Amino acid sequence: MTRAFAAALLCGLLTAPALAQSTQEPPPTPDAGTTVQSKCIDEQDGYALKGKRPIFVIQLENKCDVRMVCKVFANVSSAKGNALDRGIIMLAAKSAGAKAKGTWALPVKMNGGNSQSTRECRAL
Repeated sequence: MTRAFAAALLCGLLTAPALAQSTQEPPPTPDAGTTVQSKCIDEQDGYALKGKRPIFVIQLENKCDVRMVCKVFANVSSAKGNALDRGIIMLAAKSAGAKAKGTWALPVKMNGGNSQSTRECRAL
């Protein structure tokens, strides 16, 4: 290897096209069976008010290009008492835009406390 070639390679003047193409990640694909689908689902949860009533909200967003159905489970404990329930969120494919997001809300005794939640999602 000549010094000029080695210097150009080190300075980044010469790049391999295959290397540039390999940096793109393939789109996420769902796991087989029913799982939390961590590659496909983004989850946001927290407390909010619905009118004057406090609620615990779980919002899911589908990042995969397949429809998903998710069972969500939540347990919230606070100084004013516990709230425990489950629900279902249907999510369209990522290409459907806003329909790829879904929310579920649990009425709670107060705004705040300790929450535990999980989900079981599967591709349709």
